[in-house]
Amino acid sequence: MEIHSDNPVDNSLTPTGEEGRRDPAKGDRGDRRRGGWRDFRRAYPGFVFTLLVGLVAILAIDGYLVYKGRAYDAEVARLRANMTETERARTDAIVASEENKARIALALARRQAKIEKTLHLSVAVDSGRIYLEREGAVLREMVASFPAETTVKSGSDSIPVVVPRGQRTIARLEENAIVLDGGTVISAAGDPAAGDSATVPAGTVRIPLADMKAIRPNLSRGMRVYFY
Repeated sequence: MEIHSDNPVDNSLTPTGEEGRRDPAKGDRGDRRRGGWRDFRRAYPGFVFTLLVGLVAILAIDGYLVYKGRAYDAEVARLRANMTETERARTDAIVASEENKARIALALARRQAKIEKTLHLSVAVDSGRIYLEREGAVLREMVASFPAETTVKSGSDSIPVVVPRGQRTIARLEENAIVLDGGTVISAAGDPAAGDSATVPAGTVRIPLADMKAIRPNLSRGMRVYFY
């Protein structure tokens, strides 16, 4: 039995082989496959330019960091070369002692915060969190933002400004700020993430405004604050 169709297929309209590939010079005809990097570059020149600029910037920053690292190493080597053996041994002992003291202070602050029976604040700098605690029970957890470490000029001297470590106490309470002894301030920010350290002033720790309003009635002057 022969089957006849009233709509025969015209094979001449179906692209085959190389005829189906897209030619950039022919607009939208053909399929969407591209021949290679040259076609991609022609189709997305802005993206390629941005990619190249970003690559150059990354390489420049890496080169600068390597240069500064080598300069610091050379300066340290020069200073140590001018020391006697006794001075070098004494310097190494002092550096090791200070590092051990810092580690011990952080460990003690973390331990004391866990066993403190009265209401207090615990500031976990590494994890970016502040906790309102009592006897190890976390009553409220807050996201915190910390400033980048910097230096402040005082005449010819440069004073480093860093996030404190160890135990502090609340010196006074303001409407949207908690002022600690030593000058560190825990302030409120409208952005819940509060997260860009470049926007946080030196000597300031930021928490969301909603958290500040929630814990403010529970705070009092003299309350302990543990930084670790």
